Amino acid sequence: MPNLVRHLFGYLPVSLMGALVQFGTVFAFTRLLEASEYGRYALALSTMHLLHTLTLTWVEAAGYRFNGEADAKKTLPVHYRTTLSLCAVSIFPAFLALAMVWFMVSNAPEFRSILPWLIILLPVSVIANIAQQNHKASQRIKRYSLVEIWRLVGGFVVGTLLAAFTGLGAAAPLAGLAFAYTIAAFSEGAWLWKQSAPGRFDPENARRYVAYGLPIAAALVLDLILSASDRFLIAFFIDEAAVGAYAAGYGVADKTVLMICAWAATAASPLLMAAYEKEGPEGTAKAARSMAQSIFLIALPAAVGIALTAGPIADVTIGEELREQARHIIPWIAAAGLLNGLLIHYFSEAFQLARKTGERALLMLIPALANIGLNIIFLPRIGIMGAVYATVGCYALGVILLALVGRRHVRLPVPAGDLAKTLLACLIMAGAVQLVPDMPALIELFVEAGVGASVYAAAIVALNVANARNVLGQAVSRFKARKEAHSG
Repeated sequence: MPNLVRHLFGYLPVSLMGALVQFGTVFAFTRLLEASEYGRYALALSTMHLLHTLTLTWVEAAGYRFNGEADAKKTLPVHYRTTLSLCAVSIFPAFLALAMVWFMVSNAPEFRSILPWLIILLPVSVIANIAQQNHKASQRIKRYSLVEIWRLVGGFVVGTLLAAFTGLGAAAPLAGLAFAYTIAAFSEGAWLWKQSAPGRFDPENARRYVAYGLPIAAALVLDLILSASDRFLIAFFIDEAAVGAYAAGYGVADKTVLMICAWAATAASPLLMAAYEKEGPEGTAKAARSMAQSIFLIALPAAVGIALTAGPIADVTIGEELREQARHIIPWIAAAGLLNGLLIHYFSEAFQLARKTGERALLMLIPALANIGLNIIFLPRIGIMGAVYATVGCYALGVILLALVGRRHVRLPVPAGDLAKTLLACLIMAGAVQLVPDMPALIELFVEAGVGASVYAAAIVALNVANARNVLGQAVSRFKARKEAHSG
């Protein structure tokens, strides 16, 4: 647990900056772009994530999973050179997929103006991502954080300026990302090439990486179909403005909670992988329990807090044209974000550690296809909320499937006692937040957030969730020791 706490604090700046940029993105672009433009931006972003996951993510996943093995064997240069070579190969199908999209939107010039930025983003993102996955696996927290903060802040600032002062419209946010990601690609690509210089391409490693990575890509594509197919169906059954409202609600709810889950997983996943490789089932279970505790401790109150403050969040962050619809979906999407985080960042670990990624992909077919079917049934009848209900239900189905089947490979515990205590702390927090009177939206949001966080923290310590009192006591003791050392 001490290593996990240290990692959590190490990755905290990235998580905080990611949350600020996420809220800032919704705040800025729902005001600078028209509702239909914001909807097109959301569709283009989903398309990019889908194409990236389909054609490029498998290399990134293999780069992360086999880093520890290469480090132990002192063959990291070979590992880096092999992943770089596979990256170069994988870019060709990515461009082929983009060419197919270009043909499909040949009669929609408003979408064709966005595609050039995707052509830039796909190759530059994978280069930096491979380096980032290796930084994470090797626990180079500082470098990982600096690169990620630059990509977040640089992309947001440049995209906002372009949206405000040019006529790029829906392409502006993607142009900003292309700028920031290109600079990161040059920096991290140079680092990777230098580190790989003594190495060579290894065909045997390449075969193993492909066998491991492609099923992960397939599973993640199905995850994306589960999370993003509803946007395309909303555009088909309703319109692009409705996509904009849906994406705005997603941006402040699902993405924020998912980002918090990713923060916990980024800190805990390398420790879990190291325990699996070196310490056997007992050490793996211990590391997994700490990982689950950290996700519950920080993601569960975040989801509950977003649901409780949906009104002021919508008023503060979302432009007036999209606000009313988004307000209603935020609480539901916060729940979906928590389920999505548990699915991707915890229960999927059993399949990745055991290298049973193909099985995970097959399992994800069930909720992905169910989501499409439910959207087709619900959207024409009850509108945008049909997509919301379908998403929450199918994420819950996915979590149950992966949790039950994954136990056959690696037992990832669910600390029921700590979960119950965390839920009780969230209930106490909810009661306190409900006592806050109505105020101007921005003030109410800050007051409710402050009250909620303070009451939740006090409840966690009082209930001693995940041995919180001991962790707090150790932190206080270290602080006093440092203070005495400085004063002495």
